[in-house]
Amino acid sequence: MSREHERDQFERMRLVEQIERARALIAQYAEHQAHYRARVEDNRYELGRLDERLGD
Repeated sequence: MSREHERDQFERMRLVEQIERARALIAQYAEHQAHYRARVEDNRYELGRLDERLGD
């Protein structure tokens, strides 16, 4: 195996690893984003109920 071919193999491995890490981060971000969106909606609902009771 030539050095250039070997170097290309390692570069390919490095790039695949970077892609996998980026995809994992994106998935984690999406999961957290969904959690916080639900939390915001729950809080908005509760705020609406309080506003109704307070007459606002």
